[in-house]
Amino acid sequence: MKKNFSSIDSLVPGKEIIMVIDDSPESLKLLSNILSVQGFRVRQALNGRVALNAISLQRPDLIILDIKMPEINGFEVCRQLKNDADTCSIPVIFISGLEEPDDKIQAFKAGGMDYITKPFQEEEVLARVKLHLALRKMTQNLENMVQRRTAKLEESNTALKVLLDHRQSEREKFEKSVLNNINSLVMPYLKKLKETNLAIQQKALADVIESNLNEITSQFSGRLYARAMGLTRREMEVAALIKMGKTNMEIADLLYISEHAISFHRQNLRKKLGLLGKKINLVAYLNEITLQ
Repeated sequence: MKKNFSSIDSLVPGKEIIMVIDDSPESLKLLSNILSVQGFRVRQALNGRVALNAISLQRPDLIILDIKMPEINGFEVCRQLKNDADTCSIPVIFISGLEEPDDKIQAFKAGGMDYITKPFQEEEVLARVKLHLALRKMTQNLENMVQRRTAKLEESNTALKVLLDHRQSEREKFEKSVLNNINSLVMPYLKKLKETNLAIQQKALADVIESNLNEITSQFSGRLYARAMGLTRREMEVAALIKMGKTNMEIADLLYISEHAISFHRQNLRKKLGLLGKKINLVAYLNEITLQ
């Protein structure tokens, strides 16, 4: 008999394990011979229970499954395989003398990938087997590629987070250093300077310098305090606008969120700042802590 499987032969590297499950010894022998000649390693089972036990010990690459068998029919064998995480990805090809459309529909609903009717042609069996093995290999390669790329992405994200955390830490150290230097090296001398007999214009300039320095240090100390209190970025934005005297409606318009969300953030701010249940004005409190 002349065999011509064209390009599909090139998709099969050989040595794959194929489990053939059929209660007919003649059919089992015929299928095993067809597959063995092509270089496949074939395992046999005369019924579903034996097959399930064998598959649990060593998973095949593909299963050829008869339908009408004693104890457990092919539909039930396939359903059990598909409900098991270890075997659900194994392609199942049903092979049966049942030709009714309902039988084929039931086979596909059970999880079968293909359906061959008996009596079968050797060329058809091999073509379908090689096709589904090739599809499974391509699927596995794709899954491995996705896993590798996901792992690389997670590594990159971890490295980026470490870098950002380091930069944030360095920024906080810089801000603390600037804040401490201004408070210890500049402000005391500016205060003493203002206590001397300055001319009106000189005193005005000293007041401007002090006001500007307070503005700079308030920004640093405000951010440092907010981080220490565990405020989120959104809460810090809301707090800054509250400090400016903005209403909930104005803040909602500026941040493009609802007034209900602003009320929620206000409540969180009072909670994190320890103001719940206290008659303390939030605007005044925020202005006070940023000037410390």
